[in-house]
Order: sequence, then structure tokens, then C-alpha cells
Amino acid sequence: MRFGTGLAALGLSIVAVNASPIVGNVLFPPTRPRTTVSQSLYDTLIFYGRYASTYTTAPCKNPPEGTVVQGFANADPTTEMTLFRDDARKQLIMAFPGTASLQDFVTDLSAQQVPATIAGVNCPECKVHQGVLKSWNAIQPEAQRVLDEALTAYPNYELFLVGHSLGGALTKFAYASLKSQGYDISAAYSYGEFRTGNQAWADYVDGLSGNTDDNQGPYYRVTHADDGVPQVLGPLQGYRHSRSEYWFQKGADGPATTFRCYGQEPSDCNNSQLGIGVAGINAAHIFYPGINVVGCGL
Repeated sequence: MRFGTGLAALGLSIVAVNASPIVGNVLFPPTRPRTTVSQSLYDTLIFYGRYASTYTTAPCKNPPEGTVVQGFANADPTTEMTLFRDDARKQLIMAFPGTASLQDFVTDLSAQQVPATIAGVNCPECKVHQGVLKSWNAIQPEAQRVLDEALTAYPNYELFLVGHSLGGALTKFAYASLKSQGYDISAAYSYGEFRTGNQAWADYVDGLSGNTDDNQGPYYRVTHADDGVPQVLGPLQGYRHSRSEYWFQKGADGPATTFRCYGQEPSDCNNSQLGIGVAGINAAHIFYPGINVVGCGL
């Protein structure tokens, strides 16, 4: 989430919402023990994290070297998407920043589940987070128009999706919507994403990505230390994460402390550490490896 001074003050003045996070080692046994990632994957997780903290009002106003802004979309309620173009890698990167305003914060907390009325998605059993659905449906037409224009101009470029916090939740909706419509998505990297729907929704996204214990898949749900945001809206409220979690246990310490985690709700990764904060927001949420929403270059 990205914070102005007003939102930070608001955060200090309210009581944590949505109940305390549920620590996972009781409710969520892992399907198999976590495993360390390769140096290559670690570097990739760091690299794409930078896009999640790059936007016009951010401390990091410039994307990674060699990247240009291909297009931009915004919509009420204050939802943004930036489409980056990396000519060296031949990639288009659709990036969603996190919470910027009081309206965004309200979106985060609009946690009632409603039917998944998302372009392309056919899942009658799926129930999703009302606030995120409203934000995605507001920006989807313009975001998709910008993307289609770019894909027409650069038909041989790969498509990647990136987001942090509320932007991570929007990344999941974008992935489900675009993938269901037949877009070829090379990978999606979601950082600090909170749960966005019920079991059917988690299973639907896993079905689209093909993520299983035996198949790494293209959807990377990245968490960090005791970040409390991925822990809010728990299963007792009818919410469930999709696969596959990748956990920075101790920050940017390298692949030896960065893990691939198994199952939808593994108890030996982020769920193993109780994340204390206002609505789950704490230092681990703000300072992801590759992401620093109050400074640049970390």
C-alpha cells in the first residue's frame, strides 16, 4: 500500500479491522515442506517488485533502467494502472500500485463477498471481495484498451502483471479476467496481496494458472516476513488464498531465506508469523525486498 500523510494519520487513529489474523499452523497444514528458491528466481522476484512501487506520485518515479511508460489508466475510485514497456526484454508490464488515499483504504476494507461479475470469468460459485471487484470493474475497460493498443503495436512482446497490496489484489483480478479472455500472460507477481475471495475463487485462479505442488506455474503470490496484510480476511470469514506463495523470510537476504511454499494456505511461511498492525499493515508490508513505498532503491 502507498501512503500519504493523511492516510498514515488515519491509520494511527483507528483500531485494527477485520479481526486478528489467524496463524496458519493450526488451520493450514502445508501439503509439503517449503523449499528454497534459486538465485535466478530470487533475482526475478526482486526485479518485478520494483514495478509495483513505480508510479507518477511515488518516491520511485522512474521504472527500472531501460523501461518506458507505454500507457496509463485510472478510474474512480482512484484506481490506477501503468503499462510499462521493456524493449530489451521485449516485455509489457501491467502494474497496479497499492493504497494511495482514503478512498483506496475504504476499498481495502469493503470486505463483503459478492458474486464474481468479472469480464471473462465464468464461475457461478465464486464470491469475491466487494471493494476490489468495484475497483477492477471501474478500471478494466480502459486498462484493457491500453493493453490492446500496446499488444497491437508490439505483438511479439510478453505480458507480465505486477502489483503490491491493494495493487496485488487487483493483479489477481486482472490475471483472472485477462486469462479467462484468452490473453497470453507469461507471469503475474503479486506482493503483499490480501485474500480476495472464497474457496471457489482460489480454486478458479489456480485452475487458470495451473499452479500445483508439482507445477510451479506462472502466478507468484509473494509475501514478506510477518506482513499482516496477507493474513487478514481469514477462512473464518470465508476467504482463501490461491497458490503459490513465495516467502521472503528475512528481507533481501538472498535465496537461502526465500522459499517456495506449498498448498493454498501453507503454515510454514507467512502464516507462521503473526502480523501485527492496523488492518495488518506493518513494516514488513511497507518494505518488501525490491519495494519501498516511502523511499527509492531498496
